[in-house]
Amino acid sequence: MKLIPVPADDVEAGRPLPFTLRDQHGAVLVARGARLQEARHLEHLQAHALFVEAGELERAQRLLQREVTQKLHRDDTTLAHLAALKPTYSADSGARRPGDPEPTWPDLQARARILLADTSLPDWQPRLDELLAELLQQFRRRPDELLARTFYEAGTSFEDYATHHALLVMLLCDLAGPRLPRWDPSWETPLLKAALTMNIGMHALQNQLAREVRPLSAPQQVQVRAHAQLGMQLLQAAGVTDPLWLEAVRLHHDQPQGPVEERTPAARLGALIQRADRYAVRMSIRRGRPALSARVAAQQAFFSEGGSADEAGLALLGALGLYPPGTWVRLASGETALVLKRQAGPKAPQQVAALLNREGLPLAVPALRITVPPRHEVAEALPSSEVRMRPHLDQLFRMA
Repeated sequence: MKLIPVPADDVEAGRPLPFTLRDQHGAVLVARGARLQEARHLEHLQAHALFVEAGELERAQRLLQREVTQKLHRDDTTLAHLAALKPTYSADSGARRPGDPEPTWPDLQARARILLADTSLPDWQPRLDELLAELLQQFRRRPDELLARTFYEAGTSFEDYATHHALLVMLLCDLAGPRLPRWDPSWETPLLKAALTMNIGMHALQNQLAREVRPLSAPQQVQVRAHAQLGMQLLQAAGVTDPLWLEAVRLHHDQPQGPVEERTPAARLGALIQRADRYAVRMSIRRGRPALSARVAAQQAFFSEGGSADEAGLALLGALGLYPPGTWVRLASGETALVLKRQAGPKAPQQVAALLNREGLPLAVPALRITVPPRHEVAEALPSSEVRMRPHLDQLFRMA
C-alpha cells in the first residue's frame, strides 16, 4: 500500500471524509465517509501524521475535477465559486461509476465499515449487494493473497475489529460452504450475507471489547446474548426479507443440538458461521490477549471436547488446512516462515516464505519454500505475537 501524506487542514468538520485517514503504518484512523462533527476531533487528528492510500487520493482528486468541469459549464459560476469548491462526498461515495478504477481491498473494507455500522443508511441493502459482489470478485481472483492479508491483519491489529472480523468470517464461509453435506448452491448468497452481517447487533460493542482488558460487564453480557436476535431485527428494518439470511443470523450464536446435517438449512448455515466466527476470534488479537497459532485455533474452534469435528468444522478444515495463508510457521530447518498458499489436500505440501533464519535474524532476501520433508516440513505453528517483524506482503506475493 502506497501512502501519501496529507495536511490536517484538508480535513473539515461536518463534511464527509473523501478518503480514509491512516497513520504512517497504514492503520485506519478515520474511515472514508465519516463526518467529524466537533473541533476536538480535528485537534485529536492534528496530533498525528496523516496519510491517505494513493488510489483513494487520486479518486478524490478526480471527483473534484469532475465538479469543477460541471461548474464551468454553468453560466452563473464565478471565480469565487470555483475557488471555494469542494467535492460533495457522501457515505456511499465508494460506489463505482463508469470509468472509475477497480477499488482496492482497503476501499472495500472502508465501505463495509460504513454499512455494517448503520443499517438505516439510504439504499442500505442494494449497497450491501454491490459491496458483496465486488468483495467476491476480488477474493475469487486471488483468494490466497487476500486470505493472507486478512489473517495477518487479524493477528496484528485490533483497529476496526468488527469490520475485519466480519470480512474474515465471510471469506471463510465462501471457501467452506460448498463442503457442507447436501450443499445447495442457492444457499451461497444468504450464507455470505449472513456471515458479513452476523454481528450488526453488536458492531460498536465488538470494537469496544477489542480495546478492553477487563472481563465483560453484566450489561455487556446481556448485549452479547441478545445480539443475534437484534441483528435479525435490524436487517428486517432495513428491508431484508430472505428467510435463510435472517434465520442464519439469528441462529449463528446459539445452535440447536444434534448433527449439522440433520438441521434446517438456516441452522446449517448458522453452524458454519458459528465455527468460522470462533476460529476468526481465536486468530485475532485484542488488547487483552494475543492471537493463537493457527493449529491451536483450529483445535479449539473446529473440534469438540471429545476430539471430533462436526460437519461445519470439517468443511472449514478442508477448505483452509491447518496452516492457512497469512499465518506463521516454524520449519524443520528452524526458519520462521509466513504461509502463502493453501494446501491442495490434507497431506499436500504448501508454499511458504522463509523470513527469519534459525537464530531469528531476518534473511537478506525472503526465500520461497515448499513444505516437504525433511528440511522444510512444518514443525509447528506460531502465534503472530512470537514473530517480531512486518512482512512486505506485496513483495511476497509478487515472488509467489
